[in-house]
Amino acid sequence: MATYTHVFEFNDLGLNAFKRIFEGTLNETAIDPLDPHYATRLSGTGSFSDASAETSKELAERLLNALGREWSAFLPRAGVWAWLTFILRDVVLPRDAEGNRRPGEVHRWYPSDPGDYQKAQRHLVRMPVVLLGNLGDAADHLLCGSPSKLPEIREQLTSQQDMFSPEFQRAARRLYFDDSKGGLKRGGGGKGAGTPRRLAKVRQQLDVTWNLFDLEAEQILNLLPKEFDRFSAARG
Repeated sequence: MATYTHVFEFNDLGLNAFKRIFEGTLNETAIDPLDPHYATRLSGTGSFSDASAETSKELAERLLNALGREWSAFLPRAGVWAWLTFILRDVVLPRDAEGNRRPGEVHRWYPSDPGDYQKAQRHLVRMPVVLLGNLGDAADHLLCGSPSKLPEIREQLTSQQDMFSPEFQRAARRLYFDDSKGGLKRGGGGKGAGTPRRLAKVRQQLDVTWNLFDLEAEQILNLLPKEFDRFSAARG
């Protein structure tokens, strides 16, 4: 485990090397992420460690503390998130049993335009920070899994801009998060009736008639069809 006194930002040379590393054309040891040829220290940021994290929420809390109150100003700066991904590669992109690192789909590790919700929501480092920073505990259902996994529930419930309504996510948390175990309720990651996949579709239907940004979580829950009753303790 290593502790870093500040967050850094890859420059163009660092970004190019970062991309080559995860594409498999450059060895990880080829760059020093603290070398000023590759990265610049960000003033105003604090210390953090690259220690393992059990959940994406735990990792996001650590990074929000390091980035400080103005964390959202860093969102469009790909070099920041690429540097963090590189530093945290053993947490978010761990090696398999054979010792190989398989980063997978590019948007999991390379920061896309944060305005492209279909792609940006897949990033394993930036998106948890965005969710926790904007939604707090209302994002528990989206962040309770391993930092190295992109769960089905996050894919389904963060793919459109208007899903970032705090009240919509509070309703989803009520449906799918089990406070007693700190994880999803049984079936919360499935694809059948009442699951997040269905909630994403029903939300689009409701949005035709209702402005969901004007509704509280309880009101949203009460608009859902009965297929969601198996998850919702709020429904009578």
